[in-house]
Formats: sequence, C-alpha cells, structure tokens
Amino acid sequence: MKAPVTRRIVLGYMGAAAGAAAIGSGFSRRASAASNVTFLGWQGYEDVYRIGDFLKDNDATLDATYINTTEDIITKLRAGGVGSIDLATLNQMYVAIGQAAGLLEPIDLAKVPNSKDLLPNFQNDDFVIDGKTYALPFTFSSCALLYNPEMVSSAPTSWEDFLKPEYKGKVALFSDAMTNVLVWARVATGTDTPTRMTKKQLDETIALLIKIKKDHARAMPASLGDGSDMLARGEVAMIMGWEPMVVWCAEKGTKVEIAKPKEGTWGFLDTINIAKDAPNYDLDLAFVNQCVSAEAQAKFGNDNLLGVVNKDAVPQLKKEVQALYDFSDLDAYFANAHLYPMFPLESDGKYVTYDEMLEGYERFLKA
Repeated sequence: MKAPVTRRIVLGYMGAAAGAAAIGSGFSRRASAASNVTFLGWQGYEDVYRIGDFLKDNDATLDATYINTTEDIITKLRAGGVGSIDLATLNQMYVAIGQAAGLLEPIDLAKVPNSKDLLPNFQNDDFVIDGKTYALPFTFSSCALLYNPEMVSSAPTSWEDFLKPEYKGKVALFSDAMTNVLVWARVATGTDTPTRMTKKQLDETIALLIKIKKDHARAMPASLGDGSDMLARGEVAMIMGWEPMVVWCAEKGTKVEIAKPKEGTWGFLDTINIAKDAPNYDLDLAFVNQCVSAEAQAKFGNDNLLGVVNKDAVPQLKKEVQALYDFSDLDAYFANAHLYPMFPLESDGKYVTYDEMLEGYERFLKA
C-alpha cells in the first residue's frame, strides 16, 4: 500500500523516531558535492539530463533516487532530503503542498530561458505562489478509457459503458486509489471537482466502485503492463488505462483506441521542482532549463510515449506519439483530462480529507 500524504507528514508533525529512521534513507549531504546533482523522481525522467554532452558541459554528475508514488517525494524530503536533494518531479496536485511545507525553492525564470518556449496551455501562473514560481510543467498524460474496437458494438461514450450487461467480466479497473476515486466520483455523483467531495458523495463513489468490482470487472491489474497484456490478449474490451498502452498493444498486434467519455477523466501533469536548500541551486536552474528544452522534451516524449510541454518539441515527436495527444487542440485534451487540486489535508467540516478518501478506498479493497 502506498504511503499516504497525511497532515502530519506534510506539515512536519512527525515523531522523532520517524525522523531518525529516515536519516538512513540514502540521503546525505556530501562534503564536496558542488557538481553532483541529486534527483528524486520517476525512473526514466532523469534521462533528459543524459542527452548529448549536457552533464559534461555543465561539469556535473547525476545521482538518481527513484520513487514508487508521488507521495514518496514529500515523505523523503521531510525525512532528511531537504538540504541534500536538488531536483524533484511532483505531480501538479502536490506543488502547493510542497511549497506550504517548506520543501521547495522558487525557480528563477530569468535563468530558465527555455520556459518561454512552453506550449500556450502551460504559459500560466498555476505554480506561482506569493509571486514566486515553484514548478514548471514536465510531462502529461491521463487515465484513458481504452477499448478494443473489435470487442465493442460501438465506441464507448461514457464510463458507465463499463456497467453494460454485454461487457460483464470484460472490463478492468485501475490499481491506484486516487485514479479510481477521481474518475468514478464524477460518474457516481456528477461532481466537477472530485477532490472536493462530501462524505455522502464519497460513500456513493465507493459504492459504485464496489458494484463494478463485484458485478462487472474482470480484474484490477497490478500494473499498466499487466493491463496492456489483458487488452492485447482480448481478455477485456475496455479498461482504465494510459495513452502509451495504445502503442504497447499495437506492438503485440492488437488495435486499441482511446474513447472520450462524457464525464472526462483524470489528467496527470508532472512538474520539475528544485528542493528546499538544494546544494547546487544555480546549477539546478540549468537542469530545469534542460528539462524543458525542445531537444530533451522530444527525446523524452519519443522514448516514453508521453506528452511534451515545449512547443518546438512537438514537430520532433514520432507520429505514433503525436497521435496519442491532440497537440493541435490541447484545450480539448485538457477539457477531457481534468487537473484537480489536492484533497484537503485536514477537515473543514464540509469536504472529506485525503486520509478519509483512503479510508473509503480501503472499504472498496476489502469488499
């Protein structure tokens, strides 16, 4: 089970034992680490820095520590990473949390000239807090409704198509709490902002998930690769998936298409950040600049089949990657792939908290 981002972790109300244990988590300040940049994020994301002679030209080396969930970044920065970590890749939902918890340094955009080449959809102040920028977009994708056109009577138009009798035992859910809740809350309750749900709405969402699990779903694949295999083998007609799975299935000889459900879906937007008290702040700015450069973005997008944020990278993408994301109309893409704020971390008496959402999801898992 993923480690939850609780109010105690985010705001620093951690026991001395937890803090002491974390000191041994692999982070330590080096006496002579002026050119050694430490990266904390998803495996593969750091490859944008291994392009060409970037590291050599900047007289830098790179150490990468990989995460299993975005929450790992918050937890590890709180637990000894501040002052020893340079760069992180927070999902957009967590940027405000990281800033409020004192875990991020502002980014000096004057020293990140490639930020001027971001696509129009990312030329905004979404990550500006008190006049300072704490993140730049890195890459995007979404929980896509994928389907095998040979196994459906018509293209799905709603997530509710999962509940049709003809698809009983031929659909699959996601393996992640946040994804399942944020997608199905819109179906169960009609809410526009699933991270602002009442207790009643959360209960309705969990009840629907339990119904799908018991009466309709074939499985909840443990990984995206497993889900892709199920699609490729014809075990499911529809699945809560991810855009790159379209290409993975094609490589196995199965055509899979992306539906646009009327309820929309949850969009994933990962960012690049500089950690608080980063040991190489000026050099880190060069790394941020590299991350959003056209060259790095194009290679990253092609290698990982993911969305890019630099406008000059788009023409350099393979056709199969461009086909996954509607770069000609990203407004339409993000009208379907919704970006949400984080759940409240403490109760306001109206909306459920992040921990309460996880408690509700535990009921679903045990059902």
